[in-house]
Amino acid sequence: MEWWLFLVFFFGSLLFFFTAGIPVALSFMALDILGLYFLFGAKGMTMLTNSMMDSVATFNLSPLPMFIFLGELFFQSKVVDIAFEAIDRWIGSVRARLHIVALIFASIYGAISGSGMAMAAVMGAGLLPEMLKRGYDKKLSLGVIMGGAALDPLIPPSAAAVIIASLANISVAKLLITGIGPGLFYAVMFVAYVLIIVKIKPNLAPAYVVKSTLKEKAFSIVQLIPFGVIIFLVLGIMMLGIATPTESAAIGAIAALVFAAVMKRLTLKMVKSALTTTVVVSAMMLFIIAGSKAFGQILAMSGATRNIVGFVSDLHLSPIMLFVVLQLIPMILGFFIDRISIFLLTIPLYAPMIEAAHIDPLWFWTLYLVNTVLGSITPPLGIFLFTLKGAAKDTSLREVYAAAWPFVIMILIGMVLMTAFPPLATWAGKVF
Repeated sequence: MEWWLFLVFFFGSLLFFFTAGIPVALSFMALDILGLYFLFGAKGMTMLTNSMMDSVATFNLSPLPMFIFLGELFFQSKVVDIAFEAIDRWIGSVRARLHIVALIFASIYGAISGSGMAMAAVMGAGLLPEMLKRGYDKKLSLGVIMGGAALDPLIPPSAAAVIIASLANISVAKLLITGIGPGLFYAVMFVAYVLIIVKIKPNLAPAYVVKSTLKEKAFSIVQLIPFGVIIFLVLGIMMLGIATPTESAAIGAIAALVFAAVMKRLTLKMVKSALTTTVVVSAMMLFIIAGSKAFGQILAMSGATRNIVGFVSDLHLSPIMLFVVLQLIPMILGFFIDRISIFLLTIPLYAPMIEAAHIDPLWFWTLYLVNTVLGSITPPLGIFLFTLKGAAKDTSLREVYAAAWPFVIMILIGMVLMTAFPPLATWAGKVF
């Protein structure tokens, strides 16, 4: 079979399985079995088992379950409420106060968990009703929550960054640390947007005075110290080169258990629930990664990868044009399928192209991460949109879609700037 027919058939089948609602892991596994049997007959099944073992039995993936467990501990123990209240005391009587609090809180929570879905659920269920009760505009409030959720996968620890780095064969620690730059960049952009838009349209947020005493503010700093310690244990020691991502994730999870116990929010039921969720989510991700790695190897053995690289090389695109073209594909796919599926569809093909074109892999994969986060809040199938719709009572999907667009546009503007000025995206990874 010609390589291009092989490629069209397998990618077409994969997209069909995804749109038909077949689980991602099962979709990849079915095509892996079919592809290896077609290429090598019954001997291909032995190759599949070896490939699956090699793809998941790697030290690069070991931080994944610990990061998930860390996020689950904070989410299920509800100690995040303490951080929210502490930040709230410092914002004071700024117009759109709760919006600013939400974005700062999302940035801090992102440095602990990296779960955008959890952030959308927490703020959609707990904060949105309070915003509406106080007279905040619903569309802007929904947009702020989605913007906050989009920050979490960028600011380390990030399960998405671990998966991308593992599939692309680059340093997990470097990609995790590099995410700090885009995360802070977008946090500042979102806060600036809120302040400007409520200045232009004061009716979008109420003006009220909330005064906190100096004693209350000082106490709020004390409340935030444990969060700062955990952030340092997760990020600081990794950035200083003292610990690997796996070690820092494990230390952070232990610290989260201690913190929850000190706050008297640690229960056996909560720990059991967090562990159960961690095992289920981790197993699902590892199964998907195993299927994806085998899929990438099948493409390589069929000659499809080599010929695609040769075809792209023959186009004689400049590195920047190739960069743009390769980023447009996951952006378009993000309208229709989830980001894990995008990782698995594109990374096996992209990695050799990036290497052949001598494009800075840290720059490319950081923008790629931002790109797939964009897909999470882009209608019609952004996963954060559905999470927020499920968490927010009396909210239609149409309202969520309308609220998302200003933040989608801001992320696109940020991507253009980080493409034109790479240090905006990579400074953290280059410094540390």
